[in-house]
Amino acid sequence: MMLSSSNELLILGCGHSESDTLFNNNALVTNAKGNMLIDCGYTIKPALQAQGLKLQDIDAVFITHVHADHVFGLERLANEGRYKYHKKARLILHHELYDELWHQCLKGVLAKNGEGENQLADYFDLVLLQNDEFELFGNRYQLHRVSHTPGKVCFGVMINQSIFYSGDTVAIPQLLMQLKPELIFHDVTLTDYNPVHASVHSLLSLYPAELCKKTYLMSYEDHWPDYQQMVDQHFAGFARQGQRVLLSKEHQTDTAAS
Repeated sequence: MMLSSSNELLILGCGHSESDTLFNNNALVTNAKGNMLIDCGYTIKPALQAQGLKLQDIDAVFITHVHADHVFGLERLANEGRYKYHKKARLILHHELYDELWHQCLKGVLAKNGEGENQLADYFDLVLLQNDEFELFGNRYQLHRVSHTPGKVCFGVMINQSIFYSGDTVAIPQLLMQLKPELIFHDVTLTDYNPVHASVHSLLSLYPAELCKKTYLMSYEDHWPDYQQMVDQHFAGFARQGQRVLLSKEHQTDTAAS
């Protein structure tokens, strides 16, 4: 597969973890220098296939937090990369996520194989960030802590100081009004029983109208058509699978820095 000639954010999936019709809320930053996933949930293979891509096309992965719809696809990427494609993708995560990702999640399926004992670094070119920013394939990423499950480390990410991708979070008005992004992809729930995601009503009540109008809503449930008119009226819209957004001009650095 040829790499994109432009510098783009591609929405691979926009669905809540309970969705039966939408892929996990994962994205891809793609340009001529490489392809980097933002999260790698359990639907990553069909989500990539829907865009004409394979796991072989992934050069790097950045993880926002450790939940199944954001990390369970790493098991497939690890094993197919090692045994099928003989390719070791770069895995970038904040150092505070490492123990939760490896010891509490992936170790049970990756630590032992036919070759003996393994560590996460045996499958990936592991980059543990010691600070809150990195650069890769010409793009700059600034990590910002968001509020998802209480006590759980979760990050949103600002790309090239222009597009904010929230990961999973409740409403974060102070952060977004401070950052002033040009465009926002924001977690949302269309229910009233899910306190660890931002409800559409909380966004309408806590965010100024001009902020809502540059916000695409993602990670939503299957009954989203019931909210289509409301969302079109007040927000930029629902994020859609296959949606592409041009990123601002690339930076010169093309290596991840810890």
